Amino acid sequence: MPNIVPVGCSDLGIEYDHSPDVCPLCHHAVQPNQFLGSLNGVLGKPETYLEIVFKCTHRNCQGLFIGQYWRNEKNPTTGQMVGVFKYVKSVPIKYKKPEIFQEVEEISPIFKKIYSQACEAEALQLDEISGVGFRKALEYLVKDYCIHKNPDKTGDIKSAFLGNVIQNYVDDANFKTCAQRAAWLGKGPFKN
Repeated sequence: MPNIVPVGCSDLGIEYDHSPDVCPLCHHAVQPNQFLGSLNGVLGKPETYLEIVFKCTHRNCQGLFIGQYWRNEKNPTTGQMVGVFKYVKSVPIKYKKPEIFQEVEEISPIFKKIYSQACEAEALQLDEISGVGFRKALEYLVKDYCIHKNPDKTGDIKSAFLGNVIQNYVDDANFKTCAQRAAWLGKGPFKN
């Protein structure tokens, strides 16, 4: 069981750099109220971390969340972790659905579904799958847009690599450049 300590108590040597400035529940900028700190582990050991319970001050939220802090400086002589605990993240993170323009949703309803799932994975810090999801969402959006503009080429567009679709079916120079860069950055297990 972790030791409950008064956070900021200098005689215990527990200091942290700053409070979170965004609530992970309502996603508003806040100056949260601090309630309680918990030191998990033995002070000075590398695996020791600090958790602080905060209350959101936004009038429509008022939720409780935890700020997590780690020390990353080591005393070269003793090998003990020293210095101020540095803010790492706040939990739990409440997923906030992205806003998708109606025109985009009408052209590519599957894009909205995939993009929303990729955003949720990113919010949960599942970066190994969120990137793949964003890449897949991009592919559906670009191909559905090109099919919308060239309905007689539906079969060709669906079966082509994304890079070829961008090159052959996207006319707008700005959109083409952006799509090519996004496809290049997101190269992965999907066709490009």
